[in-house]
Amino acid sequence: MTDNDKIALVKMLSGESDTDTVSAFLAIAADTVLGRIYEAWTDMPSGATVPARYDRLQCTLAARYLARRGAEGEKVHNENGINRTWDSADDADILRRITPKGEVPQ
Repeated sequence: MTDNDKIALVKMLSGESDTDTVSAFLAIAADTVLGRIYEAWTDMPSGATVPARYDRLQCTLAARYLARRGAEGEKVHNENGINRTWDSADDADILRRITPKGEVPQ
């Protein structure tokens, strides 16, 4: 999936139309995915990129982050009959689908 494909998918999922905003949230989501993949490593390899098999997960995370804008970390919100609860504010439901890589000690 190319960067343009990812941007188009996140725009469709989130309703966001600004390409720069979507790109920024895709970068944040990429950091999250790579952080999960290399969580056991002392240092993340330089130039590490999101593996193709996790492209859609990256897009899903970016769309979720966009949806949370303005209410980061919200667990429960009740206002004028509207109730919001995020049962997985830590995104564990997505991140558990990523297999971390082990590091071989030198």
